[in-house]
Amino acid sequence: MPPPPPKRQKRPPKVLDEDVYSEALSHIIARDFFPGLLETEAQQEYIEALESKNSTWIREAGRRLTQVMTPRPDGRRSGVRGTAFTPRSLDKTNDTPQEYAREITHETLKARAREDVAREEQPKVDINMSLGAFQAKYTSEDNESFNALLDKQNERRAARHSFFHHGNKFPSARQIAIRRGKQQVLESDDGTTTASNTPYGASKTRSAISAPRPSQDLDSRPASLDSFLNREGPKNHLMFGPDSVEDHMVTRSQLAEHASNAPPKSIRYSATRFQQSPPKADRKVPPSPTMSAIDAAIARTSRTTYSNSGYTGAETPRVNGYAFVDAEPTPSELGTLVTDEEAEAAEREEAMKFLPKPDEAGPNPFKIQGRSKREELHHKLVEKADAGRRKPDRIDELRRLGITPGKTPTPKFTSAPRMRMRDATSMTPAARMLAANIGQTPRSKGAAFEKGSKDWTPIAKLKRAV
Repeated sequence: MPPPPPKRQKRPPKVLDEDVYSEALSHIIARDFFPGLLETEAQQEYIEALESKNSTWIREAGRRLTQVMTPRPDGRRSGVRGTAFTPRSLDKTNDTPQEYAREITHETLKARAREDVAREEQPKVDINMSLGAFQAKYTSEDNESFNALLDKQNERRAARHSFFHHGNKFPSARQIAIRRGKQQVLESDDGTTTASNTPYGASKTRSAISAPRPSQDLDSRPASLDSFLNREGPKNHLMFGPDSVEDHMVTRSQLAEHASNAPPKSIRYSATRFQQSPPKADRKVPPSPTMSAIDAAIARTSRTTYSNSGYTGAETPRVNGYAFVDAEPTPSELGTLVTDEEAEAAEREEAMKFLPKPDEAGPNPFKIQGRSKREELHHKLVEKADAGRRKPDRIDELRRLGITPGKTPTPKFTSAPRMRMRDATSMTPAARMLAANIGQTPRSKGAAFEKGSKDWTPIAKLKRAV
């Protein structure tokens, strides 16, 4: 199958602010490529809050964790943003005020109003699409400015190498004259030109002169062979072969794909993870029939079923359309008053349920491999040799030889300046003198001894007069 024809990348039509574009891009990447990232961040934040022992941070992190981990009726997490959102800067109530009341002027209020209006005028961004579709539809201000600079550079380069875009041919004298005439018509004030400036006048002027042959006018010869119009850019016949039928022929598979009503092939990132089970609907219908259901069945009257909206199976009986008034709770039903510490402890206990729990019942996945038989045999041999070396009779023998058990003996050399008296008495006087001189720095003799060592007397040379 021949390679597909080259496609030009289309520029995204909508330009967004840099912060809006980055936030939307981060949300799409976290949703498609990192599932559960929002829940993991909330859990990590709550753990860090517990380590800091900051009650305010613990309370806020616990509420955020509960909000993120609690699914909605549609199965989605409450912490996940919807299809379209407008990023806004959140006002932090705990921040220190930057301006006093006396410093707030009329100009400050106007500036704040303009900022609020500009914030409200930000366009909504559709993030219910894939990463490639989002980048094809939206772009940032930095990318758009770079594309503008790139277009200007390409225009200057195209004007400099214009012959590449005209079939790799230089313009002839006739084409140059026609372009010059059109330029003069545009530059003239009244729109009239002389016959010599128009292309028709130029052609009449040159009609009387015989056109030179290609062998005479070498500059008028074409730069390449005459062929079909080149629509794919400059190509020379040395590096690129001529176009063939395969470059423009449509195959059967391409025709079948174009005629099919199936959507184009794409990667489904949701198929790379397990689908979350939808929440089960809580039915408050009692398992046994109530007295009202039995009476309605005996009287053969229609009764609201669970398929109708608003039916729960536990309606309060009414008399002439009025329901009974609920009795006020007794002090025993109200219970004791809860302090702030107890309320915080209850909230913390509820938030701890959403943290990941270690699997204590199952086997530990981390296991240290035991010793092999070869290693056990090695340790046995080492222990046996060490036990034999540390026997009492062996230690006494080492001490008698002058070796301290457990320490490496220091080597002794005969060239050492200090020798034992026993070794010194066993040597002859000549050997003791030689041993005393070994290891010492040799001393240099005086000049008198050096002169006396000569066996001849030096005589001064006489200079003869010339």
